[in-house]
Amino acid sequence: MNSLKTTFRSLKYRNFRLFFPGLITSQVGIWIQNVALSWVVYDMTHSPFMMGSIMFLNTIPLFLITPFAGVIVDKFNRHKLLMIIQICFALQAFLMAAFTLGGFLKIWNIIILGIFLNIVAAIDAPLRQSTYVLLVDDKKDLSNAISLNSTCFNMARLLGPAIAGVLLSAVGAGWCFAINFLCILPCVFLVGMMKFEDKKSDRVKNETIFESLKEGIEYSVHSDVILVLLLFSAVFSFIALTYPMLMPVYTREILHADARVLGYVMSSAGIGALSASIFLASRTTLKGMKYILSFGAIILSSGFIELGFNNHIIMACIIMFFVGFGMTSAFTSDSTLLQSVIDDDKRGRVMSIYTVCFMGATSISNFVAGSVAQMVGIANTFIIFGAILFTASLIFLVKFYYLKFITKI
Repeated sequence: MNSLKTTFRSLKYRNFRLFFPGLITSQVGIWIQNVALSWVVYDMTHSPFMMGSIMFLNTIPLFLITPFAGVIVDKFNRHKLLMIIQICFALQAFLMAAFTLGGFLKIWNIIILGIFLNIVAAIDAPLRQSTYVLLVDDKKDLSNAISLNSTCFNMARLLGPAIAGVLLSAVGAGWCFAINFLCILPCVFLVGMMKFEDKKSDRVKNETIFESLKEGIEYSVHSDVILVLLLFSAVFSFIALTYPMLMPVYTREILHADARVLGYVMSSAGIGALSASIFLASRTTLKGMKYILSFGAIILSSGFIELGFNNHIIMACIIMFFVGFGMTSAFTSDSTLLQSVIDDDKRGRVMSIYTVCFMGATSISNFVAGSVAQMVGIANTFIIFGAILFTASLIFLVKFYYLKFITKI
């Protein structure tokens, strides 16, 4: 019982109790939509290159808007921003469902709605990441809140793809998008019930947008710890987060299976990720987290290489469990260490840079991964990417060992 209290200790705070279930349901819906959308796009184009190109076009707003999103978060009330963002997510899901069920879904629809979604996501990510510190009364529980946030995402990664696989086979993509809309609605109401104080620095409020942006960039670049943690996020996001886009191709061309099996494989990664999230949430100290980060990266890279040599469904599920476990161990540890060193008045701007590294790198890598898969095949793509990640894991392991602050933990 005590271990459960420790693992879920952030739930003792009212605001976090309201935010937590809404986050779970909305993320389940988003994963259902993502899996259904990747399947629909591949079914329309039958081309990994086209899939990567479309994903790249959709995520261009991340590069253009996210850096300024951090400035917006540091200047304006987070509660009001959270409400606006949830409503926009619901609107995008409603339109996706309406176009699909009405028989109007085309590639151009997908691109336009994808761009709109990523404009919203560009603001949502740094907003959400920087709001956790306001949802827990004791900053000592911030790392637990971040880990439970990861638990939400990974529970969604477990449930969403499995539900999407069944729905795709049974009723089609349109109902996947409709269910995403229904999953986001509780989040809108729960965010509306939250109450927290969001004090803003007078200096930050009076700065121009470009002055604030410049200050955030200089602050991040001049801190060795923040810079290395951001670089880790960029390098590993660039390669590791291509797997949701590559797995529909892998499922069809290597496993010779359907959407239901895609759901099983993606859910296996979710089980591994959820296991890692619960493990990290149970920790009460940052001690040893640099090693969890580094060895998680090694497990992740090894899983990519093994996927390239595998063509069996059961083995693919086992490998994806370790990919999910390693990925979450690495990324959640990276985010936790980063948030532990940021000054509160710069939190939004630093987390917006983190979002560019985390999500922006993925938008380019989806295009690169689609091109590589088109040239060398999906199996060789996983082997090449895994080898690059493994090399990077060793480099960062050495860097973390010697870096000040991180050496203390």
